[in-house]
This record gives sequence, structure tokens and C-alpha cells, in this order.
Amino acid sequence: METQISEKPTFDTQDEFNRRPIAKNIIRLLTSPIDLSPMVIDGGWGTGKTEFCQKLIRLMQQQRRNYQPVYIDAFRSDHSGEPLLALLAEIIKTCTPEDTDGQPSEKRKNITRKIAKAAGFGIKTVAKAAVGHVLKQNTDDLAEEFQQIMNDGQDADSLAETVTDAAATIASHTIDATVEALLKEQIEAEKNLGTLKACLKELAADKPIILFIDELDRCRPDYAVDMLEVIKHVFDVENVKVVLVTNTKQLRAAINHRYGMEVDAQKYLDKFLKYSFALPDKIVARFEEERALVAVEYFKQLVRSNGIAGELKGLIEQEITMDFIRDMIERNGLSLRETERLVRFLELFHSLSRGGLDSQQMWEYKMLYIMGVFIFCFHPDLIDDINKNRTVKYVRDFTENNDYWRIYSAIFRAHLSERGLSEMDGILSTLKDTFRVLSLEQTP
Repeated sequence: METQISEKPTFDTQDEFNRRPIAKNIIRLLTSPIDLSPMVIDGGWGTGKTEFCQKLIRLMQQQRRNYQPVYIDAFRSDHSGEPLLALLAEIIKTCTPEDTDGQPSEKRKNITRKIAKAAGFGIKTVAKAAVGHVLKQNTDDLAEEFQQIMNDGQDADSLAETVTDAAATIASHTIDATVEALLKEQIEAEKNLGTLKACLKELAADKPIILFIDELDRCRPDYAVDMLEVIKHVFDVENVKVVLVTNTKQLRAAINHRYGMEVDAQKYLDKFLKYSFALPDKIVARFEEERALVAVEYFKQLVRSNGIAGELKGLIEQEITMDFIRDMIERNGLSLRETERLVRFLELFHSLSRGGLDSQQMWEYKMLYIMGVFIFCFHPDLIDDINKNRTVKYVRDFTENNDYWRIYSAIFRAHLSERGLSEMDGILSTLKDTFRVLSLEQTP
């Protein structure tokens, strides 16, 4: 679960959405005595939560060296089924001195041994039970095995493979149900839980730990809920704070999947989440007139970038087409990830159609091509209807509700008239050509 935070961009090198002030306020809250853990940084899929989180961690590392931020990608350990094990492994690797010359530091060895003893080393203890060691397993051996995993430089995926191997061992043996129950009781016993919390408190004594848990909304529902339970029961520790970077709508769905629709998922979350806020969908600015939709600015940034997208600069330099694109993004509430998808398919169309979106093209055609690409990306259910002339409502709404189109499309209508086509026929024909290009059926 090791993450190369240092390789990620920082707010100093890249802050196109002006989110640095938000990050500074979060750091101010996290380093204050206010009790707001666990807190949530909320946002839908594709809103830039992960990049924001990593920039936030980098900023904290620069400004608050007396704190220990720990990044967890929950999705990478989803298949292990052991959220506690994944969290503890990453905390140990981040908050203890690194190994030197292939040998673990004394602090790392000691804390690993203590945590392994307190937590029973999760699934690997169960694996020992399968071969008859359940009540005799030496916790020092468990600690050494835990340490060996970290010494080998294995990340969450490798750790998960170890857990998976252990599960396979279990599957090949018959385990007495009474022994399993006894083991679970041992792991969850109040005494062991107290010992585990004491270990975490020791790790955070000099430098408080801020645990950032990302991608929880992408996990299997059962795993996501298990992670929430672990956070609630284990990480309520002095000098340890938890930040969930997630989509709370998906978390509520996971809770209902686990406990049923009759459970009020929001009340479930409200029981232990102390503070939540959503990343703004507009660039932070002092005055409302200066605020711009983040996805629109992101579209401009992508188009200005190098590569094929650089050839699309005419789309943002021409006021008519940029206004049309802005309206399309705002009306449909595109996320950053969806905006990336739109630009990628515009690149594909531009390349496959041999410059169909270049500056020499009539703007009416460019608008229709853009609309065709948009439909292909986000409304594939309309493609067949448009191809068979069954649905023209979407097209009619476009022509009737777009001011630019109604005022300036006289040239386009004259152009179609010369070809013996009505305006609607010309629009549908252009959209169909766009679909065929993106389906690799033809190049107009």
C-alpha cells in the first residue's frame, strides 16, 4: 500500500483549481485541538479527490513536520478482506524508521511485535489455526513474518497475496467452528484492543498521526463497511486522526447493501463521522463573478496541453464553440474524469476524421461534431434512435434552445439548401457521420 507521494504534483507546481486555500484550512483544522476525527472530504467520482489528497499530504509534510500523514489506498487492499491488517502495515511502514542494510530498525521490530501480538496478526493467525497451531502460535514468530513482508518491500498487493494464500490454506483444511469462534473472540477481546490502541498511542506520542484513507467508495460494499467499523472501534486514539477521502453517496449505498434498505445509512454515518465537507465544483475565488466551473477550466487546460489535444485549441479560441462547450459541461454537470473522457474522444474524432475540428471548418459543423461526440460518450442509448430517425427531440432542443445556433445558422441552412437538404436532415446526417467515425466505420 506504499504510495509515492513525492512523485505527485504539489500546489506549488499545479493548482489550476485554486484549491490550496482549502488544503491550508484542512491542515489548520487537523492540527487544532478540535475533535473532528473521523472527518470526510466528500466528492463524486472524477472530481479530483485523490490528487487533492496527495497534494494536501505534500503540503502538510512541508508545513507541519511534527505530524505524520499516512496515505492508504483502500481499493488496493479490497480483495484481502482485512482492513485492519492493511491499515496497520501502512502505519508501521510510514511511522517507524526505515530498514537499513536489509535489517529492520529496532523501533520497527519492537512496534511490529507489539502490534502483531495485540492484533493476533489477523488472517495469518487463522492460517496457523488450519495447521493446528491456533493456541500455541508464538507471537514473536508472527511479528517476524509481519516484518519479513515489510522487509521484502512488498506493498498492499503483495500483502494481499499473502492473505489470499493464507485463505487458500484454510480452504484446504477442516477448521473446527469452536476454535474459529475462540480465535475471533481472542482477536476482538477488550484486552487486546486496549493493547493495540496503546501501541498506536505510542507511535503517535511525539508526532501525531493523520491517517488519510482514499478510494473507499470504490471498494466492495462489505469491505468498505468493515473498514468503517475498524476505524470506529480501533482508531479512536489520542493523537491519531482519520480523514476519509470518499464519495459519501457510495458509502451510504454500501451500508444499505450490508444492512438492508430499512437502515438509515446517513444516521449510521452520523454516529461517528465528526465533520464533512465537499470539494467545490467551482474554482475558489473572492467574488462570485470570478468563479468558474472547475470542469470548464479543466477542459481548457487539457486542450492547451501537448499532443493531439493541442490541435484542438481552436475550440477554446473561438468564442462561439467555447460558449457551446461551456454550456454543455455546465448543463450536464460533467466531472473532471468525464471531462477527460470528452476531450479524449474529441481527440479521437479529430484524428480519425482528418481534422474535422480544425479552424477551417464551419463552426456549425464543429458544434454538431462536438454534440455527436458528446452523445457517443455519454448517451449511447440515443445513437440507434438517431441513426434510424426515431428520435429528433434531442436535436430539436439543441437548435431551438441554443441562442448562437438560432441567430447565426443562416449560412449553414443556405449551405444545406444548396445540397438539397433541410436543416434537420443536415443535422442528423452530420451526427450520424460522427457516430460512424467514432465506431471506426468510416472517415468522412
